Amino acid sequence: MSAQTRVGIVGAGNIASIAQLPTLVERDDVELAALVSRRPDPGSLMRRWGFGAAYRTVEDMLAAEDLDAVFVLTPRSEHALAVDACLQRDVDVFCEKPLAPSADEAERLADLADERGRILMVDFNRRYAPVYVAGRETFGPAGATFCVAQKNRPGSEYRATFENAIHMIDLLRWYCGGEAVEVTAHAAGDDPWEEDGVAAVIRFDSGSTGVLVAARTAGAWNEKLDAYGGGRSAEVRAPGSVAITVDGVTTTRDLSSEAFGWATATETLGFAEAVHHFLDRTADRRPPLTSGRDAVATQTLLDRILEAAGLPIDEQEGRQWASHATNAVQRSDSLIS
Repeated sequence: MSAQTRVGIVGAGNIASIAQLPTLVERDDVELAALVSRRPDPGSLMRRWGFGAAYRTVEDMLAAEDLDAVFVLTPRSEHALAVDACLQRDVDVFCEKPLAPSADEAERLADLADERGRILMVDFNRRYAPVYVAGRETFGPAGATFCVAQKNRPGSEYRATFENAIHMIDLLRWYCGGEAVEVTAHAAGDDPWEEDGVAAVIRFDSGSTGVLVAARTAGAWNEKLDAYGGGRSAEVRAPGSVAITVDGVTTTRDLSSEAFGWATATETLGFAEAVHHFLDRTADRRPPLTSGRDAVATQTLLDRILEAAGLPIDEQEGRQWASHATNAVQRSDSLIS
């Protein structure tokens, strides 16, 4: 690689502006060389973030630019096409979750990354959040014996478990230190593509047990994880606190004062550290913690939970993914400008 990593961005909407772009512009070793944008005039984005050029399509960007890495930050339905195009051009890729609409497609992309010798990382950012990292480190390589992960919020959305609970499913795999051998699950609600919630019990080949609760009928947003094993406990209340108990002695770290000061969700929920981790892996060529291959395992477990709960794993015909909410309002164009 050159002294500076030449980076392309595909989609510079709300999430990118909050999470990845502020981190990238702070690094002296990164050049924001190119942007793919839907805006008829992306000039304001180029000036704000310092992009060298803008293009209408990923293919146009890849044909014109010599890039080291690309961040795919589009709506999820467009991830696979962009990732495939970049890997075919031998460019390393950071992709928002999920990697693809189906586990089969995600596996194909992971295979392609291996064949081309490229770094492919998926942004399961919770694994890089300080409170979750501290909790996981409590249990060492073996992981926790029992882990309960919850992500609850008011109001459902299209494929709610896939959209949000996938983060907690990924954390259960990480904390329990193995892969699922048995899954039982139950879903609530009348619309199988817009469920009111899912609860699941997962037995891992490590001997650990994970419990997922993803309620869409809660009074407010709530994300937490409790883990136990080897005389130790970890209680995570995201994004701000983690309490670690070892042999009866509890140590609590509270990030709330930091959050109201210098820290933001970019740091507390792991977005910034995920960007740093990816760039480090493009330099040393080691597999990322949340590699494309690892993301396939998380998505495969998600499918098993959906099937056990009687929910579909395929897309509803004629239905499109919505983007992340902005001020509680869903906008289909919010992730790409």
